[in-house]
Amino acid sequence: MKKSIRFKMFIVLIMMFIFFIATLLFSFSIFYRYDFRYNVANEQVRYGDIVSMLAQKSSKCKDEKSIERVLSTYATNKMQVELLDENGKVLWSSGNLPAMIKISAKDYVITGGVVRYGIRINGILMPRFELLKEYSTRYLWIVLSLLFLIFLLIALFLHLSITKPIFELCKRMGNNPIKLKLEKKDYREDEIGILEKGFDDMIIRLKDVDRQQQTMLAAISHDLKTPLTSIITYTERLALGKVIDIQRQQHYYKVIMSKANDIRNLIDKFQEAAMIVALQDDADYKIVCAKEFWQSIFEPYMEEWEDVDAKIEYVCKLNSEDFLKVDSASIKRVIENVISNAVKYGDKPLVVHTIIESLGDKIHIRIENNGTEVPKENLPYIFDRFYRVEPSRSRKKGGSGLGLFICREIIEKHAGSISAYKPEDNGFGIEIIMPKYKY
Repeated sequence: MKKSIRFKMFIVLIMMFIFFIATLLFSFSIFYRYDFRYNVANEQVRYGDIVSMLAQKSSKCKDEKSIERVLSTYATNKMQVELLDENGKVLWSSGNLPAMIKISAKDYVITGGVVRYGIRINGILMPRFELLKEYSTRYLWIVLSLLFLIFLLIALFLHLSITKPIFELCKRMGNNPIKLKLEKKDYREDEIGILEKGFDDMIIRLKDVDRQQQTMLAAISHDLKTPLTSIITYTERLALGKVIDIQRQQHYYKVIMSKANDIRNLIDKFQEAAMIVALQDDADYKIVCAKEFWQSIFEPYMEEWEDVDAKIEYVCKLNSEDFLKVDSASIKRVIENVISNAVKYGDKPLVVHTIIESLGDKIHIRIENNGTEVPKENLPYIFDRFYRVEPSRSRKKGGSGLGLFICREIIEKHAGSISAYKPEDNGFGIEIIMPKYKY
């Protein structure tokens, strides 16, 4: 969550807003503290001088009217002059002032050492609009400049963190994905990093699909071309009447029939693989005891194998509390394919080691044999469609390159995984991992 762009944007905007408000308040406080208060103090001194001067002039006047005339000459719209009696009561005033910041100064009219009257002047330092105008002239442009800078930083952040990487990704998407070269990189840990990683993963999958398609086309063309060539050759000879001997004709017919059956079997395999990928086959999932289920799957191979010099060593470490949700027929087909491959490519005599155990919430099935070792670089690809480690050898043994592909599709439909590995004491191994069923 902390590395999410939405979270980052929220934090950045909040911090910049707080910074802007703090700058605004700070600048206003500086203005009020140093400029405004300084002006207040100066005005207070000036008003004190004015009221002292008025008190001196008024002391020379003989009556109250004369004092009022002197005072009225100094009254303005920003300065109120008041004449007070000895008790502080207002006897005369030049007018009223708006309720704003006021400055007041007071002095007394003294004649012959006797206080006759008091004089007080009140003034407003500055109206609110003039105060804001003064503040705007001095500081607001700085605040607005900072605000503009903040928005520039936000735009730069958005460009570097969102717009630029997305634009670069769009440029890559415009190229041929099959020809793109992927370099190992550290992805960002936010939405953009997830998007980039997802795009690169998609490219890897597309490259794998393209490679599988090329392999599939080559395999299909070869697997169909070989029997078709034989069929066409023998059919032409029969059609041209070049074969007169009845026994030889029968032999040709048998060869044609055999090759036609090979093509039919191959097409059946294609159809089976296509149906499994498209999930068109109906699966009958049932909850079973894992120990009893695997015992029933491998039990037929524990007896003598017909026409095969082979044996199986079966070890099951499960208990009766482990359950699976499986389609028995599909899983049986997987084991048949794995065992069939072991018979085709294993050594003679063939020894198949099967170890089944429970690890956490998974059940691991390892099937190893003493067959030919598969090169390490080929292990990730043997479950691909039509992939053969040794194509010529596989075709001679009747392999279609679809058996392990079908196994992978079935196991993945069961939310499991299947992989190949090199065992320590054997030539080749297959590991199937399936999740336990939890009630």
